[in-house]
Amino acid sequence: MIDATLLSDLLGHARAAGATDGDAIGVHGVSTEVRVRMGQVETSTRSEGHDVGLRVFVGDRSAMVSTNDLRPAALRELAEAAVAAAKHMDPDAESRVARNEELAEAPIALELHDPAVAAMSAPQLIELARAAEAAALDADPRISNSEGGEASAGENGVTFVTMGGVVRQRTTSSVGVVAVPIAAQDGAMEVDWWYASRRRRQDLPDPSSIGREAARRTLRRLGARSMASCALPVLFEAPVASRILADFVSGLSGERVARKSSYLADQLGKPVIAADIDLLDDPLLPWGVASRPFDGEGFASRRHPLVQGGILQNFLTNLRTAKRIGCTHGRNASRGVGGAPGVGPTHVHMAAGTRSVADLMQEIGTGLLVTSTMGHGTDLIRGSFSQGATGIYFENGEPQYPVSEITVAGDFGDLLRGITHRADDLDPHRGVSAPSFVVEKLTIAGAG
Repeated sequence: MIDATLLSDLLGHARAAGATDGDAIGVHGVSTEVRVRMGQVETSTRSEGHDVGLRVFVGDRSAMVSTNDLRPAALRELAEAAVAAAKHMDPDAESRVARNEELAEAPIALELHDPAVAAMSAPQLIELARAAEAAALDADPRISNSEGGEASAGENGVTFVTMGGVVRQRTTSSVGVVAVPIAAQDGAMEVDWWYASRRRRQDLPDPSSIGREAARRTLRRLGARSMASCALPVLFEAPVASRILADFVSGLSGERVARKSSYLADQLGKPVIAADIDLLDDPLLPWGVASRPFDGEGFASRRHPLVQGGILQNFLTNLRTAKRIGCTHGRNASRGVGGAPGVGPTHVHMAAGTRSVADLMQEIGTGLLVTSTMGHGTDLIRGSFSQGATGIYFENGEPQYPVSEITVAGDFGDLLRGITHRADDLDPHRGVSAPSFVVEKLTIAGAG
């Protein structure tokens, strides 16, 4: 953890050089990463680093600088350079540092750091990676090769200080495992993967289960072919559904709204998703992968409703974007050391249904289960959706054959408002997460 005194001194140098306001952020991280392939260790690395970012204001002109050189003389030079740069910037009356009275609310204490994760050694991680890869290789004779198994663990400390003397600090941990098996059949090869990441060591699934799931996902791709173009009900599997939801949430960014680069910019108070869906940005989930006690501008985190009953209620905003678009300040600022505060979500989870994916397939009868997508196919400016995809075609509720080389397309707003069913497979250990969901009908472009 970078000492708050160091950042306070940095801001003091900026004030002495002529800054009228400012804030600083320091990040210290330690991580260990390993990779094995066919049981042999290919890489094992440990890294540790620290970085400091400084934002200064001279009136309504501002500049941002960063460094990893924490020597006192270097920090003094950094502050002086930042002030000199700010004096040459264009004025921006909408940007500012949060005032002390705005930051008077104390952040909620959140448990986000597990010492057991921070203490994990490379040999322990190698054992996890090997177990995940071995389980995938043992799952089926058609899997005899692998792109590897990986495991990582680390901790991260963030210190935030304003020129007004407000100090915020948090420490987090993270451990993860991934397996990437390769399956072969009739001269064709397929690859897929699976992973898990948690804050706490005790919450990480058995690595063998990660490997088996990676194997299952890989095997079901064997024998894939295209299909005729048509319009069908589409069941988006949870990882794909989560990606679609993430695109939607990206469209709620106050920065996009201010630039008129989101089709949602004029949709406040209007239906934007199925009427039985509520969406909430929640930075306070216990041990959540994206939880944080304060945002990138130092505001104590709060839950922020985005959609209620399918109706758009709020955008994701920081101080600047809330003022620009005249919207509720959502305390959604994201911040790195290299620039001004941006905007981003923490946890946005679409509530799960009560039935399995297999049950939904039975109810639909004939349709397409989309298991993966390729490329960036959501145009948030126009509100259109066109995504390369792979999946499984099913009839009478039963899988018939895997499909590839297809495109699923439609109006993005219609897609979201057309969600008819949700499965029971929500992954709560993601930032933006959705269960598998059904869209009544979409265009599928295939072989002909």
